[in-house]
Amino acid sequence: MDKNILVRIFGFSIMLLHGDNAVFDRWMWLRRNLKSGSLRTLDAGCGSGAFAMYAAKHGNEVVGISFDERKNKVATERAKILKIKGTHFITGDLRKLDEMKDALGLFDQIICFETIEHIVEDEKLIKDLSNILKPGGQLLLSAPYKFYLKHFLGDDKFEFSTYDTHGNLLGGEPGGHVRWGYTHEELENIFNKANLGVEKKEYISGIISQSLIVLNRFLRTRMRINDKIVWLILFPFRVLVILDTVISKLLKLPYLSVAVVGRKKT
Repeated sequence: MDKNILVRIFGFSIMLLHGDNAVFDRWMWLRRNLKSGSLRTLDAGCGSGAFAMYAAKHGNEVVGISFDERKNKVATERAKILKIKGTHFITGDLRKLDEMKDALGLFDQIICFETIEHIVEDEKLIKDLSNILKPGGQLLLSAPYKFYLKHFLGDDKFEFSTYDTHGNLLGGEPGGHVRWGYTHEELENIFNKANLGVEKKEYISGIISQSLIVLNRFLRTRMRINDKIVWLILFPFRVLVILDTVISKLLKLPYLSVAVVGRKKT
């Protein structure tokens, strides 16, 4: 069976809608902050390549980096199916981004979503990203909120990857989380050390999105319902996300992720 059948039938939008709510929420934040036009954009930790392709659809020349060669091949194939030009996906280790600097060149903007929490030397990652940003360029970054509802989402039972002081894996899975998350203040402190000023601090994925994620996990893992059927069951309820911000503020419940826009100082 063609693994890209849904992409062929429904086009680019299915890449954003087929994942859980958090993916769509991050895209909504990206579309408000990404600059369009003939700019060079890096997607650091590009995953399936959806955000890189979105940037390319808006005129950017995009390089996507992931350590997962298989996902890079899938992203390349999907971009070809969708006839999206201006994307190039490469396999690389973000922990060694400094070694790739000359080959990569400089970028006008960088996307780095839900990646920094996987990197032991997080300050080095941000410094390396800053070093390949042009003066005035922007870094769009999201990460789990340090105080999100771990128990509600069942994440309090997750096994973290553990590393020694040199970044060598001691336990868990390669690419796993090495910390719960961040606050805006913690990210701003790291950005400041890397010559990046923070221009915007926001939250992503409130209690409604989180509730739909919990239902998704429950139906798939406890009820053992097929992924595609679960998606069909929950899809109509995703319209409720328009109330996410209002209800989350009213109930004073924490969001799932924090997001910041950093600007490279001139």
